[in-house]
This record gives sequence, C-alpha cells and structure tokens, in this order.
Amino acid sequence: MRNILLSVFLILIIGISSCTKLLEDDFAEFNDHWVINNIMIAGDSIEVEITKTTSVNGEGNPPVEDALIQLMVENETFELSYDENSATYKLNQQIETAKEYNFELFDASGVLKTSFNQMIPPPQPILSIEHIDVAGVDDEGVTHPAIKIEVPNNAAKNYFYVNIRLLEKKYDFEIEEIDDNRFEIFKIEDPILLNEGVPFPLFTNELMTGNSQEVFMNYQAGETNVNGVWVGENYPLVVELWTLNEAYYEFMKQNYQYENSRYPIIGSGNQTAISNFDNIDGAYGINAGYSYIKTDTIYPSGTENYFNQ
Repeated sequence: MRNILLSVFLILIIGISSCTKLLEDDFAEFNDHWVINNIMIAGDSIEVEITKTTSVNGEGNPPVEDALIQLMVENETFELSYDENSATYKLNQQIETAKEYNFELFDASGVLKTSFNQMIPPPQPILSIEHIDVAGVDDEGVTHPAIKIEVPNNAAKNYFYVNIRLLEKKYDFEIEEIDDNRFEIFKIEDPILLNEGVPFPLFTNELMTGNSQEVFMNYQAGETNVNGVWVGENYPLVVELWTLNEAYYEFMKQNYQYENSRYPIIGSGNQTAISNFDNIDGAYGINAGYSYIKTDTIYPSGTENYFNQ
C-alpha cells in the first residue's frame, strides 16, 4: 500500500513540474510583419506610420525607422521623411481630392515590401440643414434635439459619415471646437441609417431615391433640471459631413464589429472574435481616407448669447 501511495505521489510531482515548465517556456518566435497605417484626410499633410508586429512576449509595437517611402502623384515623385518625434513618415504636401496617390515602401536593404494607391473623393455638400430643438423624449421623459440634413444622391455610390461637434468657450473667450466632445447619436430611426446596422451616422446612397435625400439624426447634448423637471440641453454646434472612400467606410464598419468581438457581452450569443479591417498587401494595416465640409455655427433656440455669458 505504501508503495502505491509513493508511486501516485511521484506521478503528481512529475505532472506538476511538467505543467510549471510549460508555463515558464517562451512562446515560439513571431514574424515581425510590418503594420502600416495611412489615413489620408483632404487638406491635411501626408503622414504614414509603420510599426512591427510582436509576440505576446514583446512590449508594444516598435516603429520601423529605416524604411524608404516613395510617393508618385501625377508623374511627380516624392520621398517621405522619418520624424522621430511622431515616429511617422511625413511629407509636407496638402492632400487633394480626386488625385491618385501611389505609394511604394522599401525596407532598409532596398527590397520592395508593399505598394498601394489611394484616391480621396471630393466632399459632397450639405444641401440644407435643420436643427430641431425638441425632437422627442427618452424613456424617462427627458427631451432631446435632432439634426436633419439633405445630401445629394449621385449616380456613383457615395459613402458618408456625420460628425456633430460641440463648440466650447475657452477662458480667453475664444471659441474652440472640441474633437473629443462629439454629441452622441442615439435612437436611430431613419431607414438610411438603420440599413447600416451600426449605432453611429454612417450611411451610403444605396437606398436613396431622387436627386437628394434627407437624413434624420436624434442626438443628446446633456440634460438639466428646470423647476424640478429634467429637460434636454442645447448648445452651439457645427456639423461635418464626411465623404469617405470605400476603404474608410469598410474600416468603420469592420472596426465596430472588431471592438465588439474583443469585449463581448456575456450571454449575448455569438462570441467569435472578428479581425479588424486590413487592406495592405504583403503587410497589415489600413490605407483609407476621406474629405469633409463643415457648417457655420448653428445656434439652437436660447443659445444665441452663449458665448457672451
């Protein structure tokens, strides 16, 4: 009996030791593929980021500092310069719409790693815009505003995104647009928006009829208590209409699915992880862009003197 117990004890010790060794071993080497991010916005300068993939043992994604990026635009060739402060490759040339940008990326030894091209579509106009101070109420009876814009319906397929941005007073009384303080679009009801299946104002002209189409968006700007009643607040704002190329449209949809699959809601059904958007041959990354137009400041009722207070 004692021999049997001793044998079982030795087997357990060997098993535990084996498990411990397995966990302590390094993972297999991971190929350091290039990851390239090239988001082009009309009016901005050109900036390309190149990093390397790493294994789970690595720390962050190290930048590639010795690449060569050549750009051809309308038979002119340019070379991007590496900027150590931003760890990106830059060219101080304003991005224009309806021009084809052809990139070739080489490693330090002169080997071509990848090439890609991109064209930014011209911005489509906002034909008309209406601010609705009280468009409805939420489940708790708090009012909320809405924006209704009219956009053209062209023969070619167009891809759009609407950005409603808050304007805020600074201490020196200058007016500043707040990039991170975008109003929340919620309670999507417009069929043009519902067709996309995402909770933000991304849409195409796929379902549009006629020469133009109105798109309706509820949004929230906070709430305040007035005489014991909670009501929705209004603030001065600007509205941007982004005209996307197809790649940026696909990136926005895929990125939403990717983020949801990374942090799924327990019990919500399918928990399968979804990869993020990737359209760089021979590497990973994003090559996409957009143009945009912006309205003048819109003053909902009661906000006309907001910046004079």
